Amino acid sequence: MKNINPNTILQIVALLFLVIIGYMTFNSGSNWKIIKSELDRAREELKTSKETLVSTKSDLEKFKKEFEKMRLQKDLLIHKRDSLIFDFQKKNAKDWEELQRIKDSIKINNDQLAEDKALIKNALGIN
Repeated sequence: MKNINPNTILQIVALLFLVIIGYMTFNSGSNWKIIKSELDRAREELKTSKETLVSTKSDLEKFKKEFEKMRLQKDLLIHKRDSLIFDFQKKNAKDWEELQRIKDSIKINNDQLAEDKALIKNALGIN
């Protein structure tokens, strides 16, 4: 075995001793406990914030779907109203050209009505 210098051994032992004392001082110190409690509290706040964010996102998706349903229902009501107006105009048409224009408008409106009904059924999950 090699001849080890006694000063080197003493330096290693002293360094090890200082590391142990430093660890014990830092671990048992009130600052460490304060830091640890603050970190734990921050973790809890982050967890709560994450849960709140997830629930808010879910609520937002629900509101978005409800808003889309209401928009589709509004469009359906508008097209039904237009259909009634065109029907009234058809009955009161004065000449053949006006009647043809009204019939074309009715056809376009009825196509939009059918499309809106299909969209609403799809949004509500009705097959």
